[in-house]
Amino acid sequence: MVLLSVSLSSGLFWVFMLIAFGVGYLVSGMFTKNKFRSELEKCRLEKSMLLNNVKEGADSSLSSNTIKAVQTRGRSGRAIKATEIKVPQKRIIQAKLNFEKIGEAGPEQANDLKQIDGIGPFLEKKLNEIGIYTYRQLSRLEADDIKTLTTALEFFPGRIERDKWLEQAKMLAKKYPANKSV
Repeated sequence: MVLLSVSLSSGLFWVFMLIAFGVGYLVSGMFTKNKFRSELEKCRLEKSMLLNNVKEGADSSLSSNTIKAVQTRGRSGRAIKATEIKVPQKRIIQAKLNFEKIGEAGPEQANDLKQIDGIGPFLEKKLNEIGIYTYRQLSRLEADDIKTLTTALEFFPGRIERDKWLEQAKMLAKKYPANKSV
């Protein structure tokens, strides 16, 4: 009789444990589902805001595709509310370089601008879109042209001077005369 009551109470214990586990699993599933559902809604809202911004900017005459970062987390790492997210508007920049002074060139006269430290494939493409293809053109830039170019390329101010693009371009222009690419 004692053996039967011990096995019966042990069996009831495990039945109650199984029921408690099942109830806990279902309740936790409902809470996490709601948590992720609200996060998913925030992501969908942010996506629609970004898509609307792209559609609005599609009519602009900006020739190259640009990618802008959108801050979604604060300095503490917490998510920023969707209403606080500021999506940067595309700026239309017309490079107003003095091509009469620096010279005009086309793709057929292009030098390999990547030979200049600080210019990679992306910046070379941007320079070509603006109309700068040769070392000679880069070597003839003046202070106002550098400011315009920095704004048009959308990178850190002072990079052209810091990386000494003009000096490098002058040396490469002497080494590789017009119409000769590296």
